[in-house]
Amino acid sequence: MCFTSDEAVLLIKNMAKVVAENEEYLNELDSGIGDAEHGLNLKRGFEAVMGRIESLEGKPPQEVIKEVGTTLASAGCGTGPTFYGLAMRSAARVLAKKGMDSPEAIAESLEAALRAIKEKGGAEVGSKTMVDALEPAVTAFKKRAGIGGSILEAFDDAVEAARTGMEATRDMIGKKGRGYHAGERGLGHQDPGATSAYLLLKCIRDTVVKYCPSKN
Repeated sequence: MCFTSDEAVLLIKNMAKVVAENEEYLNELDSGIGDAEHGLNLKRGFEAVMGRIESLEGKPPQEVIKEVGTTLASAGCGTGPTFYGLAMRSAARVLAKKGMDSPEAIAESLEAALRAIKEKGGAEVGSKTMVDALEPAVTAFKKRAGIGGSILEAFDDAVEAARTGMEATRDMIGKKGRGYHAGERGLGHQDPGATSAYLLLKCIRDTVVKYCPSKN
């Protein structure tokens, strides 16, 4: 996780870049169970964010995350950006109270983000949604933080858990969202929401290790 204003803005730019680079891949995954627009919707949401990124420069990092979340949630670009926007706003509220300097504070913020997504969509692990990647990731992060692991170590564990959860969606019949409507037709298809969740978590981890070495 990044802690200064500049680092927070950099993180958001990196996330937007990852979404743009993976737009077609996410659309292709979505074509098996949905309308093939998950990548497009996320790209549009982050384009709305990038349209006002300069106005976020110099603001406290928690405020950057909060305002990005608000923009995504209100962009009108589908459920993906909405869910991620709500998650970021919830995480930012925790970080504003707890700070951003400890693995424990970040773990709590990730728990709040996950809770917001689950409350909005009603999904659980096994529903073939982004929750299948996010919940194992949050659990892994919290576990590592609880035994004294660094922020980077906790993100390493979280990313690996998200990858495993993402891959597990191939063998699921959806119970919520797009996967639910696809039914058995979705078997063998990796969930696009779980995939974008993994990609964004990995982006956070990669930003921490590359640009924020003092926070590791």
